[in-house]
Amino acid sequence: MLTTSELRELFARLQGEIRAVDVARLSDLPRATIPVIEELWPQLPLTHRRRIVELMGEMSEANIDLNFRHVLIVALNDPDPDVRRSAIEGLWEAEDTGVLHRLLERLSRETEPVVKAALAQALGRFADLAVHGRLADHEGQRVREALASLLAPGEPVEVRRRALESIAAYADAAVIEAIEEAYWSGDHRLRVSAIYAMGRSLDRRWIPLLLDELQSEDPELRYEAATACGEIGAEEAVDDLIRLTSDTDRDVQGAAILALGRIGGTIATNVLRRLARSADPVVREAAEEALAEAIFASDPLRPTPW
Repeated sequence: MLTTSELRELFARLQGEIRAVDVARLSDLPRATIPVIEELWPQLPLTHRRRIVELMGEMSEANIDLNFRHVLIVALNDPDPDVRRSAIEGLWEAEDTGVLHRLLERLSRETEPVVKAALAQALGRFADLAVHGRLADHEGQRVREALASLLAPGEPVEVRRRALESIAAYADAAVIEAIEEAYWSGDHRLRVSAIYAMGRSLDRRWIPLLLDELQSEDPELRYEAATACGEIGAEEAVDDLIRLTSDTDRDVQGAAILALGRIGGTIATNVLRRLARSADPVVREAAEEALAEAIFASDPLRPTPW
């Protein structure tokens, strides 16, 4: 654990070259260091602050043992929107109410669309916790209200679409209505997010629309529809998904394969077994992953075939 003087020395070094070894020392700082970080953080040049929060995100994704939570919490209030956005993204694994409260507090004061969109995405994690009973009811309601506020017509489309994707987990009547409005809005970006939200809602009412979108000429819509069918477990989509495993778009192809794994069943599993022997390494790897999921879902005690 760094002493206050060591922390000050570390920040002095960060005034110069930004080295990963120095940034790593900012991991697992105790809560008591926040006031010192709040004092020292603004003294770093903007380019350095941006690089540090970006590097923290990269490093924590590569090594889950690294925890830059307290520095990132301070960075949430940085005057630069790019730093704030990166700080929010860097907190992607945090699931405790302490971080939730910081995010909600930031949202109450935020004016930059790019940051509000990042906050909307981050709150989706807490929406998932709420619907699975892992967040107190009153906290889950705060999350829902915050996301609902970002669906307001006056918000930029990028903010509204990310809020829709996150709030979809609640799947109540108002959310269903919001998904429908976005889908039929005429805005392509909102339509893409509405299809994504259909999958997150886990509501089978969307299956007819999703089956239509699997036929879309737009690969982005096919991709989202395939993913949503997998999330919902739409057996009705198996034939179309099998067709999409040969799609000319690689992303669509992969989404269809993974969706078959989530839906499972004899037909999907047999197709995945065949694809797992493909000469195409991308197809083969995706099929192996999907097949393992399908087999586990049908029999959790059964070993995978490799």
